[in-house]
Amino acid sequence: MNNGYQIKEFDSKVDTVDQLIVCVCPFNLELVNFFGPLIKTKHVLIRAIFDFSTKKPMFLLSAVQECKDFYELDIFISEYFSIELSSEMEIAISNCLSDVLSSTKSVGKQLFIESNLVVDKIKHLIVAAGMRFITNFSELTIYIGETGSYSYLNSPLEFGFIKDFGYEELNDLFLRSSINSLDCPETLKFRNIAKVFDSLIYHPFLDASGSQVAMLGRILVGFVFVVKYEDMAEIAYLGVAEEFRSQRFGSALMGKMLGVLAKDKVKNLRVIVDEGNFPALGLYHSFGMELKKKRILFLAEG
Repeated sequence: MNNGYQIKEFDSKVDTVDQLIVCVCPFNLELVNFFGPLIKTKHVLIRAIFDFSTKKPMFLLSAVQECKDFYELDIFISEYFSIELSSEMEIAISNCLSDVLSSTKSVGKQLFIESNLVVDKIKHLIVAAGMRFITNFSELTIYIGETGSYSYLNSPLEFGFIKDFGYEELNDLFLRSSINSLDCPETLKFRNIAKVFDSLIYHPFLDASGSQVAMLGRILVGFVFVVKYEDMAEIAYLGVAEEFRSQRFGSALMGKMLGVLAKDKVKNLRVIVDEGNFPALGLYHSFGMELKKKRILFLAEG
């Protein structure tokens, strides 16, 4: 207990499902369904703050081991949480953060959360605990409707499905096309340990038709990875090799992808893009994508 607040803990290596339910069910029953399958295959740490007198849930911090050297952190805020932070609540949150970061100190960590008034209030606590603020991201969305853009028709490019290309040539294109606008050591390490390219090519919801490779003759110049959930799709990655930029090849890829998604009756498309990546923002805005929400990225080295 911490001056009016109680911190409940869960560690999937030693605790039971019953303890998981005690920690997360008061926040949202869906969290039980979310974490339940994860604890069977991944290491999961949870720290949950409750008001000691009312027993109401306030704040939950989770850490899920996505691979050997990398944990994905997340924060859940209950409806009872007040943005007017008391010193006691600040101490409780700091203790949760410090405990989880200490328990995972030998590996890399990412916290990628929606920007809101609560996060603004606790940002300094996240940094003080040992994570580094990296950058802000924008989540953009668009309603595709019955027809997509076909601007690629006037392009010299040819297109093929990502599934028809080999791992090595796609990985080479990824290295030639990726823009690392997050200039910090943590990001470089994160890109390696999180296996960013592998997470794209082996994504369980990778859309076989919407994910396209653009070619100029036999040369691969760019590609777009799309993941799809029923009638909603997300651009997981879109990139053009550096030597082929400023030729509207990115626009051609977008046009081709939107046309395919429209034919597949996908209604909504979203993308999350670094606010410092001005060329990408300009591209997405030119197709009518609009800001829905903002996110913040924090990283910590192992």
